[in-house]
Amino acid sequence: MSPENGVSRGVKVVISTALSRGRDLRYVVVDVATGEVIDDAQGYGYRSAQNAHRAHGYTSVSPKKKKQRAAVKLKVKDWCAAHPAFMADVEKMAFYALKDGESLTRADMERLLTDHGVELPFSVGVLMRYW
Repeated sequence: MSPENGVSRGVKVVISTALSRGRDLRYVVVDVATGEVIDDAQGYGYRSAQNAHRAHGYTSVSPKKKKQRAAVKLKVKDWCAAHPAFMADVEKMAFYALKDGESLTRADMERLLTDHGVELPFSVGVLMRYW
């Protein structure tokens, strides 16, 4: 794992013959150099290669990166608590969008920010991820 950016190197996801049963394929993360199983979902294996990659990516994030993400999340939560009228409108808009089978978009959020006359100390994407 490269400590400066949290990206792991030298791993791959493979089908585990020991954990797979018939058509129920199970995937594990292995070290390319040694062939050692690094992650096997607590002995059950992952149901898809994508899930195995996702889980390994999540668990291999450096502590520094985790701390940075937690700080950003806290900043967003504090900002949301300081702007309850705006957040009430966001939740209302999200509810109606979901009800119509759609999702809240970045343009919707930007329009609401303009309507409320507020500016974000972070990006709209960060707000949408952590609110």
